[in-house]
Amino acid sequence: MELKITYTDGQNQLNEEELTGLKLVDVTSYEAIQTEEQKGIAKTTAWVEKNYFKAERIFTEAFLKEIHKRMLSEVWLWAGKFRLHNKNIGVDKIKISSELKQLMSNTRFWIEDESYTMDEIALRFAHRLMQIQPFPDGNARHAKIMANVILEHLLNSEIFTWGESITDPQKNREAFLEALRKADKGKMEELLKFARS
Repeated sequence: MELKITYTDGQNQLNEEELTGLKLVDVTSYEAIQTEEQKGIAKTTAWVEKNYFKAERIFTEAFLKEIHKRMLSEVWLWAGKFRLHNKNIGVDKIKISSELKQLMSNTRFWIEDESYTMDEIALRFAHRLMQIQPFPDGNARHAKIMANVILEHLLNSEIFTWGESITDPQKNREAFLEALRKADKGKMEELLKFARS
């Protein structure tokens, strides 16, 4: 059976090699894949809430990969591995590690220096992580979890709800993408509002 994927605005496109990493048998729709992915994301969120992590662990490539692997390992063979190909969005694949190191260093400084509000520190981390796009797919969902890890474990703050008040999935996605585009231009207010809605 051939898998048919219709990509939506702002979504990474998986190449043929990445699609062969699908572990699910007899799946022909991307909606079915997303349903299975959501189960892993829910388990990962619960695991994060049950444990306590310090900055020394959170701000490592190993932890970023572990979160992604926990999210998607039931669905994709490449879960927890950085992408090997350039995409329609994201930094060049050879810059992923260096860009992540810079981001983690910056975020530690923002926390120590109190450069921004707690919400903005977590949000700036997530936003840059989404711009880097370290994994073949699942980057926005991964960044949202990581922002909440920072809020909960390092800043002792309430986690983001990420537009939970917008119950229509399509409208939620549209609001999120619009807020991201504004954040890309340096205007973080709408993304902050979305994250807390």
